[in-house]
Amino acid sequence: MSRWRPSPEEERWLAVASGLGAAVPRPAMTERTGGWRSTGPLARIALFVLGLVATALLFAVIGYGNETTLLVAGLVAVLAAEWLTVDRRLYASGIEEGLCVAGFLLIGAWITVILTPRSGYAAGTFESLVLIAAAGAAGLRRLNPFVTTCAVLAFVYWVGSTATARAIDQAVGDGMAAAVVGFALAALALALGARQLRRPSYDRMLDWLVVTLPVVAYAQYAGWGSFGAAHSASDGTSRLAMAGLLLALGTAMLLTGLRRRRHAPLLGFMVCVACLAMELRQVTALAPETWLILYGLAALLAGLALDRYLRQPRNGLTSAAPTHREGPLDVLQTAGAAVLAQRTGPEPVPPGSTVTPGEGRFGGGGASGSY
Repeated sequence: MSRWRPSPEEERWLAVASGLGAAVPRPAMTERTGGWRSTGPLARIALFVLGLVATALLFAVIGYGNETTLLVAGLVAVLAAEWLTVDRRLYASGIEEGLCVAGFLLIGAWITVILTPRSGYAAGTFESLVLIAAAGAAGLRRLNPFVTTCAVLAFVYWVGSTATARAIDQAVGDGMAAAVVGFALAALALALGARQLRRPSYDRMLDWLVVTLPVVAYAQYAGWGSFGAAHSASDGTSRLAMAGLLLALGTAMLLTGLRRRRHAPLLGFMVCVACLAMELRQVTALAPETWLILYGLAALLAGLALDRYLRQPRNGLTSAAPTHREGPLDVLQTAGAAVLAQRTGPEPVPPGSTVTPGEGRFGGGGASGSY
């Protein structure tokens, strides 16, 4: 039994309990999860915000006299989160996650003040990178995919705001440096998803990155001007390179999603298709309303054709709705109940011996003749 975080097996049982809900007997689940407790998504979000607010109030009570108050408030918040984890056995409950994230950020801010007391948190600076690393470390400590994803996306934005990236952008196209880094991280997350990870939280972290990184990377290159008329922010070479990157990454995600039968790579493929459509928009002179209508009709027709094609199962994929009591949730509930449910009936009485020394029952060696 782990004290600092659930073991991989306990975390898998917690994921099973979250999916099955009340179908699993609570005593059986408590025994298999090691006593760890979690909350629902809405309560988790509310408690996460409460943890952030509590840390901010703690910092306000201590007062900003010097940089030491950042360290003290951060350590108190982190220790409170660890106490809730170790003593109260809270996992993914929100309150300990909010305290941990806020505490790590305060400690990161203290480090930056110590190293460079006169610098600020402008984009592309070392101080901003320290805060991003602190948020990522807190997400890994709490196995929180939302926090880790935000840290990685902030890192992509930070790369695009550095002086080196600006120099590269002047040569190859505005925003290309951050876009290439984002696509590379998305490809890395897609490749790591092929490994057998024992923790469901690691799978969720990689899935979130696969879905969100392409759109954020492309946003660094395109900007909001892509929704309007065609602009000349980048030349034809960078536009062609961006289209090639989107096509290559989208194809890899489509093939990976079909092979692994996972939703995240398929969603990432759809994101790449949408970004590719936006990029192709730059070579046309159509009004925004016109190309939105045309792309919408194309997506509708493609969806109808794919739905018709998958009416019959092909390689384990089908668009047909499951029949009654044959859906995946019903099968999961049946299997989970069979595996996890406790024995409800009384224990069977073991049969008595057919031979009693000195007496003898029917068929025995005694003389009583008892039936």
